[in-house]
Amino acid sequence: MITRDKIIELIEEAEESPTLDYKEDLHLETDADKAEFVKDVIALANSGELAHIIVGVEDKTGKCVGLKTTHNSEQLNQILKDRCDPSISVEYAEKNILGYKIGVIEFKGEKPPYIVSVPDKFGGPLSSDSKKHFFIHRGTIFVRNYNINEGARRADVDEIYEKIKYVSLQADLQLSHEVSIKPLGDSKEVEISFFLQNNGDVIATDTYVWIRFESAKEIVRCAKGWEDISNINHNIPTVQNMLEVPVVRPIRSNCHGVVVKVENDAQQIEARVIIGATNMRTRDGSYVISLKES
Repeated sequence: MITRDKIIELIEEAEESPTLDYKEDLHLETDADKAEFVKDVIALANSGELAHIIVGVEDKTGKCVGLKTTHNSEQLNQILKDRCDPSISVEYAEKNILGYKIGVIEFKGEKPPYIVSVPDKFGGPLSSDSKKHFFIHRGTIFVRNYNINEGARRADVDEIYEKIKYVSLQADLQLSHEVSIKPLGDSKEVEISFFLQNNGDVIATDTYVWIRFESAKEIVRCAKGWEDISNINHNIPTVQNMLEVPVVRPIRSNCHGVVVKVENDAQQIEARVIIGATNMRTRDGSYVISLKES
């Protein structure tokens, strides 16, 4: 799910990157407009990373101007359908940010390289200027070189395949937990023991785990290895653990416990978790801790 906080975070970067593209608006009236959209999505998807197109933001300054058009995920995925190989699915959300309507398109290239798969060519006159034409052609590979989406050169294709080779041999760390609960009248202390298991192909070294407890009141204490860093994260209960030993497949590594305080009627703790290691793409996502004792 694309949250309002995530959109603000992307806008505050104020600079485009290989996985972030700003657009003042998104016109999809003509075939040429749709062809440009397909080109942009393919280019960012070929990064192999989580990518975003922010609509309603000036591309040169990162300044919010607000979008004038309205879209939805179904519409955008219909445009991409049968025009990208492999297929690409996007998620779209519109939020009011600082008084402006801002749209965000989020997607990840799981299986690069992506190529144009139209029958021959697709496009025509642009809605912004009918004298200008834009076409995409069957078999074209687009890439994003920093902040420019363009046709791939041989070196770009080689880089994509090198990345695929690297990704195919990587660590795959999965986080799990057990809980123990101590009632305290109008609140309760929850001791959470975390475990990491490596389901990947290589040993995970220089591993770190960062957890922000969105619905906890405070960090009570941390076991060995964990550090309370709430004071540098706007006093939101946050901890991190820099593991000193490698995580080897298939052994489940005990990361020990963190104790947090929650409301007495809380049924779960919502958290954001970031996990990173050598030879592993950083994993960043939501994490739910059920308050049913293990």
